[in-house]
Amino acid sequence: MSEIIYDFTGNPFVDAGIWAISEWSNKKPNELNKKDFKGIIDDVVKLYLSKKWSKNIYSIFPNNPITNPSVKNKEERYLGILNELIEEIVPLGKSGDCISCGRRDVTHRSGKDKIPLTGSGKLINYFSYGVDGADYCPACAFAVQFSPLTMYACGKLLLIHSNSEKIMKIWSRKAIKNINKQLASGEFTGCFNEEYTNPKNALFHIIQDMVLEYDVRWINEAPSINCYHFTNYNQGPDLDIYHVPTPIFKFLAYVPQHEKFEDWLKIVRRGYRFVNWEKIKNEKEYKNNPNTVYDNLLKGKSIIKYFIDRKNKEAIGGWDLLSHYLEEVRNMDEKRIDVIKKVGDELADYIKTADDIKTLKKLETANNYRNYRNLLRIIIKKRIENKAENPLFSFDDYVNHLFPEGNLTWRETQDLILFRIYEVLHDWIIQQGISEELIVEEDEMEAENV
Repeated sequence: MSEIIYDFTGNPFVDAGIWAISEWSNKKPNELNKKDFKGIIDDVVKLYLSKKWSKNIYSIFPNNPITNPSVKNKEERYLGILNELIEEIVPLGKSGDCISCGRRDVTHRSGKDKIPLTGSGKLINYFSYGVDGADYCPACAFAVQFSPLTMYACGKLLLIHSNSEKIMKIWSRKAIKNINKQLASGEFTGCFNEEYTNPKNALFHIIQDMVLEYDVRWINEAPSINCYHFTNYNQGPDLDIYHVPTPIFKFLAYVPQHEKFEDWLKIVRRGYRFVNWEKIKNEKEYKNNPNTVYDNLLKGKSIIKYFIDRKNKEAIGGWDLLSHYLEEVRNMDEKRIDVIKKVGDELADYIKTADDIKTLKKLETANNYRNYRNLLRIIIKKRIENKAENPLFSFDDYVNHLFPEGNLTWRETQDLILFRIYEVLHDWIIQQGISEELIVEEDEMEAENV
């Protein structure tokens, strides 16, 4: 039988606890032993008994000895529970009935005072098969007791969990480093807290800090992250889960290396809602406002429109950054991106050569697929009259790449073409002036029998 006690389980609370113990003990997770466990419990229990930590622990393990006001000898009682779990821990086997590791057997079932978001012991209606608790082996139940060390205060609490050991290692190191600062200063502030209350904004802030601070080839790591925003209060336990898939993480890891990184920050700022930027003095005044860029990324929705400043006729970030987003996050094929870019270039050339600002306005304001398609037909006719050497696009490009799903993708195509025109005609547009309000010129289109 293996002497290894911990391997990762996929259970976010157990894995977070394993990483916390590992980082606190300065050992790899698979090197941990009972001596390590006995070496840390006194310090951790003292930390939990501090006022701010006790408040956090109350929302994680209600009614345990730390948080139950009727328990007078809190330190002794909680140490007794931890020591009992340590004595029952056995190395990983090949099988078992623990619902977390599946490689050890359960000796005592656990309620919500030991395992968050499970149930209340004897209230068996919370548990499958009507049993009085969740089936965790002593080693997994012990690990969960240390998961608060890597949690992030964000209104409720955030628990970060990833398929990437590098992410878990980096995050647990960062969290324990924060605790060491508390221990060194004697100022105990509770779980890692950067004054975020919006969990989505906090999650993207954590990722950005991670990719900026640590030199990791994330393209090879291919990580994804799950974020659990929860409370285990007796009254109203709650859980929201946010998932950052690998393509989004890889894009976020790529952006800081791009020459247009400052433009990406500008795109993110455009996503904040309910902000009067003229009155903003510092980040604290807006960092917890809803952010539609973050929301759309988490929901799998497009953020193309945030690359386009229609009011100032500006393409933000450049085609290279936008096309990387399209390819990595939106899974758009390279051929379609190339076709849209080519059509945007041809339209920009036509508008500038013909000095036809009206056509640009029509491309901006077309509000349905029929109008946009007919507008392209008019432009094709004008280019033929002007003896343009090449067609605006081929039949195959139109059907397979420009509007592969017809009416369903026309808005996306419109935005991407507009982005490219703004980018190519940047200097020309400034010369034309941008103060004139956009006007939907439906009447003119009708007059041209479109």
